[in-house]
Amino acid sequence: MIQIIALLYASHANIQGLRAFESQVLPILKEHGGVLVSASSNMDRLDNEPDEIHVIQFPSKAEFDAYKNDPRVLALRDLKDSVIKRMETHITNQFFDYDLV
Repeated sequence: MIQIIALLYASHANIQGLRAFESQVLPILKEHGGVLVSASSNMDRLDNEPDEIHVIQFPSKAEFDAYKNDPRVLALRDLKDSVIKRMETHITNQFFDYDLV
């Protein structure tokens, strides 16, 4: 399994456009085995902080790559570019179980 942390910065605070894009790609993401674990934002965010933070999981990097290269996702590229000013992604495949007790 891999996990992706995506920091999304909306163009011109266009949260509605960002969410419209997400509503189109999420069904495709699911078809490729992806799961949106969480999508969150900070109500008191500063201008330099992301508008949304996503945690996404895929069974493998191959399935993630298949999602990214899906023709339906590629067809939404212009929409994505118009609503997302910047996106930072952090991908990991190593997980640690800390015993906090």
